[in-house]
Amino acid sequence: MDDRTDDVDWSGLFHASGPAGDTPRHLAALLGDDAEAFVDGYSHLWSETLRREGKAWPATAPTAMLVAELLDNPLLGPNDPSLPGAMLAYLYPIGVAADFGDRAAEIRARVKDRTPELRA
Repeated sequence: MDDRTDDVDWSGLFHASGPAGDTPRHLAALLGDDAEAFVDGYSHLWSETLRREGKAWPATAPTAMLVAELLDNPLLGPNDPSLPGAMLAYLYPIGVAADFGDRAAEIRARVKDRTPELRA
Protein backbone atom coordinates (compact mmCIF):
# COMPACT_ATOMS: atom_id res chain seq x y z
CA MET A 1 0.00 0.00 0.00
CA ASP A 2 2.78 2.45 0.83
CA ASP A 3 4.06 2.36 -2.76
CA ARG A 4 0.65 3.27 -4.14
CA THR A 5 0.10 6.08 -1.66
CA ASP A 6 3.35 7.63 -2.95
CA ASP A 7 1.64 8.08 -6.33
CA VAL A 8 -0.61 10.74 -4.80
CA ASP A 9 0.53 14.28 -4.07
CA TRP A 10 -1.12 14.52 -0.65
CA SER A 11 0.48 17.91 0.06
CA GLY A 12 -2.20 19.74 -1.93
CA LEU A 13 -5.14 17.78 -0.53
CA PHE A 14 -7.16 18.21 2.63
CA HIS A 15 -9.86 16.40 4.58
CA ALA A 16 -12.10 17.28 7.52
CA SER A 17 -9.20 18.10 9.86
CA GLY A 18 -6.94 19.88 7.39
CA PRO A 19 -3.96 18.69 5.34
CA ALA A 20 -4.28 15.08 4.21
CA GLY A 21 -0.63 14.16 4.74
CA ASP A 22 -1.67 11.71 7.48
CA THR A 23 -3.97 9.70 5.20
CA PRO A 24 -1.27 7.39 3.74
CA ARG A 25 -0.30 6.31 7.26
CA HIS A 26 -3.91 5.53 8.09
CA LEU A 27 -4.39 3.55 4.88
CA ALA A 28 -1.24 1.53 5.59
CA ALA A 29 -2.55 0.77 9.07
CA LEU A 30 -5.52 -1.04 7.51
CA LEU A 31 -3.08 -3.70 6.34
CA GLY A 32 -0.95 -3.87 9.47
CA ASP A 33 -0.89 -5.94 12.64
CA ASP A 34 -1.36 -3.06 15.09
CA ALA A 35 -5.01 -3.27 16.23
CA GLU A 36 -5.07 0.26 17.63
CA ALA A 37 -3.58 1.73 14.43
CA PHE A 38 -6.12 -0.27 12.41
CA VAL A 39 -9.01 1.23 14.37
CA ASP A 40 -7.53 4.71 13.91
CA GLY A 41 -7.15 4.07 10.17
CA TYR A 42 -10.68 2.79 9.78
CA SER A 43 -12.05 5.69 11.80
CA HIS A 44 -10.02 8.10 9.66
CA LEU A 45 -11.80 6.88 6.52
CA TRP A 46 -15.25 7.60 7.87
CA SER A 47 -14.63 10.69 9.98
CA GLU A 48 -11.95 12.54 7.99
CA THR A 49 -12.18 11.62 4.31
CA LEU A 50 -15.95 11.53 3.88
CA ARG A 51 -18.25 14.39 4.79
CA ARG A 52 -21.25 13.57 6.93
CA GLU A 53 -23.70 14.59 4.24
CA GLY A 54 -22.04 12.20 1.79
CA LYS A 55 -20.02 14.87 0.04
CA ALA A 56 -16.35 14.61 -0.79
CA TRP A 57 -13.24 16.41 0.40
CA PRO A 58 -10.33 16.88 -2.01
CA ALA A 59 -8.63 13.86 -0.37
CA THR A 60 -11.70 11.65 -0.84
CA ALA A 61 -11.18 10.56 -4.45
CA PRO A 62 -7.57 9.35 -4.15
CA THR A 63 -8.39 7.73 -0.82
CA ALA A 64 -11.34 5.91 -2.37
CA MET A 65 -9.20 4.67 -5.26
CA LEU A 66 -6.71 3.21 -2.80
CA VAL A 67 -9.45 1.71 -0.64
CA ALA A 68 -10.85 -0.01 -3.74
CA GLU A 69 -7.46 -1.67 -4.19
CA LEU A 70 -7.63 -2.98 -0.62
CA LEU A 71 -10.72 -5.07 -1.35
CA ASP A 72 -8.69 -8.00 -2.70
CA ASN A 73 -5.66 -7.58 -0.46
CA PRO A 74 -5.20 -10.64 1.79
CA LEU A 75 -3.65 -8.40 4.48
CA LEU A 76 -6.95 -6.58 4.98
CA GLY A 77 -8.32 -8.13 8.15
CA PRO A 78 -7.35 -11.75 7.56
CA ASN A 79 -9.27 -12.70 10.72
CA ASP A 80 -12.33 -10.58 9.93
CA PRO A 81 -14.18 -11.55 6.75
CA SER A 82 -16.52 -8.57 7.14
CA LEU A 83 -13.85 -5.98 6.31
CA PRO A 84 -14.14 -6.08 2.52
CA GLY A 85 -17.85 -5.43 2.99
CA ALA A 86 -17.06 -2.55 5.33
CA MET A 87 -14.76 -1.08 2.69
CA LEU A 88 -17.58 -1.36 0.14
CA ALA A 89 -19.89 0.41 2.59
CA TYR A 90 -17.33 3.24 2.71
CA LEU A 91 -17.09 3.39 -1.09
CA TYR A 92 -20.86 3.45 -1.67
CA PRO A 93 -21.55 7.07 -0.60
CA ILE A 94 -18.51 8.19 -2.58
CA GLY A 95 -19.95 6.57 -5.69
CA VAL A 96 -23.28 8.27 -5.03
CA ALA A 97 -21.57 11.64 -4.55
CA ALA A 98 -19.66 11.18 -7.81
CA ASP A 99 -22.77 10.37 -9.85
CA PHE A 100 -23.39 13.23 -12.26
CA GLY A 101 -26.74 11.78 -13.29
CA ASP A 102 -28.18 13.14 -16.52
CA ARG A 103 -25.54 15.91 -16.61
CA ALA A 104 -22.63 13.45 -16.98
CA ALA A 105 -22.24 13.85 -20.78
CA GLU A 106 -22.41 17.63 -20.55
CA ILE A 107 -19.82 17.79 -17.76
CA ARG A 108 -17.47 15.38 -19.54
CA ALA A 109 -17.70 17.45 -22.74
CA ARG A 110 -16.92 20.67 -20.87
CA VAL A 111 -13.81 19.28 -19.17
CA LYS A 112 -12.61 16.99 -21.98
CA ASP A 113 -9.49 18.96 -22.94
CA ARG A 114 -8.82 20.48 -19.54
CA THR A 115 -7.34 17.50 -17.67
CA PRO A 116 -3.92 19.14 -17.02
CA GLU A 117 -5.63 22.30 -15.81
CA LEU A 118 -7.96 20.37 -13.50
CA ARG A 119 -5.08 18.36 -12.05
CA ALA A 120 -3.19 21.56 -11.30
